[in-house]
Amino acid sequence: MNGNNTTNSSTYESIQACIDRRLDEIEERASAIIDTRWQQVMHHEKQNVGWVNRSRLSLRCYRKGGNIRLEWSGVKWKKQEDGKVLRLRVHIKKGSNHNYPITRLLPFMAEWEQPIVEEAEEELSQIRREAYHLNRALTSIRYAWKAALKRND
Repeated sequence: MNGNNTTNSSTYESIQACIDRRLDEIEERASAIIDTRWQQVMHHEKQNVGWVNRSRLSLRCYRKGGNIRLEWSGVKWKKQEDGKVLRLRVHIKKGSNHNYPITRLLPFMAEWEQPIVEEAEEELSQIRREAYHLNRALTSIRYAWKAALKRND
């Protein structure tokens, strides 16, 4: 039965490795989308100086295990008594279907920024959806692997 355990383990490890590779690929794609958006924002802000033209939306990507998080947050500026300006991050709640409704992003969005945000969010929502299903698949594979190991013991 030990040979069977080795076969099961290598099969499950191969499946897990394939899913992990795909998660790496979509994380790279998400980072590229975020970088592109950031470059567009920086380009606009350099050409149009002043607080009115600054973006008040922040976008980040991070990964914990098989979970990829792509999150928008708002930015509020608060002036302290000593004259320093603090940057505060405001959580924006995600909607259903792995997306952020534009109505929740609008309060933080500059008019010039709307097409950039809409394009990025459309692509990122698809990535969130795929990452969600891949993460669930990883969980299922782990449970199946444990069940196979128990059965073969």
